[in-house]
Amino acid sequence: MSEERYEVRIGSALIWARTAFARNVFSFVALSVVVMILQFGQQYAATPFAETFNRCIDAGGSGESIDSTAIASCFESEMGSLLLVILMAIVFVVASFLATAGVVRGALYVTLGRKIGFADTFTGPHFAAFSLTVLLIIAIFIAGLFLFVIPAIFAVLLFQFAPFFALDRGLAPLTALKASVGLVRQSWPLAILVLLFSGAAYLISVLFWGIPTLLFLPMAALVTSYVFRSLQGELVDPQA
Repeated sequence: MSEERYEVRIGSALIWARTAFARNVFSFVALSVVVMILQFGQQYAATPFAETFNRCIDAGGSGESIDSTAIASCFESEMGSLLLVILMAIVFVVASFLATAGVVRGALYVTLGRKIGFADTFTGPHFAAFSLTVLLIIAIFIAGLFLFVIPAIFAVLLFQFAPFFALDRGLAPLTALKASVGLVRQSWPLAILVLLFSGAAYLISVLFWGIPTLLFLPMAALVTSYVFRSLQGELVDPQA
């Protein structure tokens, strides 16, 4: 990657993203609706698993009189339904990755002046690279939580552009992480602002049952895509 630095302002990214979203509002809302539905599906699949787990733990008693045999027997009797729930959860997770990739791919398309096609955003290339990269970041984030949280936040900051490298160029996960670090190092203040915007968008969506996802997921993807292109000196379509 070139060491040349390019000046990019978060204000310009926000203005461009707002305009791009307004001009592609129906496409982005349609893509985001799919993500929102799948998020509800993940929650629906997780609920019976948690209920079964708690029921089997309760079956073993509490305190010093825990009956491990009763717990094992409960899980054995519930194994069929648990496997079905786990399978459902896996399906929803994979589908959610696919839908999120569709939104990100749509944002990347818009930066290039391309029209968003509902089908080709989902069926475009590099989905495996994107998914593996996101899973690796999640694993690093979880590991960082055990190291007093700060390393987890720092990892998210450094690797926030990695999914975009993976989806846009098909980079392998480790290569995408390295490329993201290089991009963040070009402008730490801008990278922090982009992360704060994306984090706030995600938090607001979670607090209000995922409904704001229809607005904030595309906006976060568009802002990050604009910065992703601009920091590399690539032209972003001004008429998006």
